[in-house]
Amino acid sequence: MPVHPAPPTDIPSLIEAYRAVVTSFAGVADGLRDTDWEQPTTCPGWSAHDHLAHVVHLEDILSGSDHPVTGWSEQAAGHRHSRAVKVGSPQHVRNDFGVWIEEGVQARRDRSPGELIAELRGLMEVRSASMYDPDLTAQTLVPSVMGEQATFEELLRLRLADIWVHEQDLRELVGRPGSLDSAGASQWTTYIMDALDRVVVRRVKAEPGTVVILETTGPVVARAGVRVGVDEADQPIGRALFSGHTEAPSETGGDSDSHGASSAPEAHPEHITTISLSTDALTRRAAGRRSTADTAYQVVGDEDLARRVLDAYVITP
Repeated sequence: MPVHPAPPTDIPSLIEAYRAVVTSFAGVADGLRDTDWEQPTTCPGWSAHDHLAHVVHLEDILSGSDHPVTGWSEQAAGHRHSRAVKVGSPQHVRNDFGVWIEEGVQARRDRSPGELIAELRGLMEVRSASMYDPDLTAQTLVPSVMGEQATFEELLRLRLADIWVHEQDLRELVGRPGSLDSAGASQWTTYIMDALDRVVVRRVKAEPGTVVILETTGPVVARAGVRVGVDEADQPIGRALFSGHTEAPSETGGDSDSHGASSAPEAHPEHITTISLSTDALTRRAAGRRSTADTAYQVVGDEDLARRVLDAYVITP
């Protein structure tokens, strides 16, 4: 599943990309007008100010600070996953993780954008300095969100994608596109492509023999495919197609399944559906910021299946 430009491949380049995505996000925030900050964005329930507060909250937590629960959740003491939010029960808060995120946003509700941007830039320096610890490896377990742990590499990749998505939320609000070929864009696109199997097989429940190919046309260029088959228990299973940026799946072989074995497609050409979108269209749809009806895409094959796949293609929490 090639992605070009590719996301960072080692720790030094991940740290550099982290600094770049935070710097870019802060730069976009710096350019917003006073009247922009309380405007609603396409992220349900959130204003521009909420996006900034959220990014600062997570960077603060990951720098070692305590989560600002006290005063924002009822029965907070001793309850890491309290469901009661002082501001009520917003429709966009659907689970424990959403509650935890909302608490961090609300705790900074009264802070000015300028204060938050300055705090974010300071946190970037603190966080990136700690990343150069010679004892850290890609697989070192480090504190993550909600008291959990993640590997150092996993957490860095998640932060790249999350901050980049929220930068795009701000850019979309003020009509200033950009950073669509950055490391954050590549990492988020990689996550989207990796999700194709579970979307097609588990969510859409496509029939065995179905082949779905998803491709972005740029600035990040990527292509992934899945062939729906059945396992020994006659249960649906997705087999990843191996393809380059411009190669079509072969009728006579050359594709490989998820186990790396070469095999011919289990479908006739009329069962192959290819969905093509720009980087912006695909990443906005997968973030749940744009409906399928409002997304520009092209289909070769089954248009109803393509719509169902895109309807199911939201991978944010």
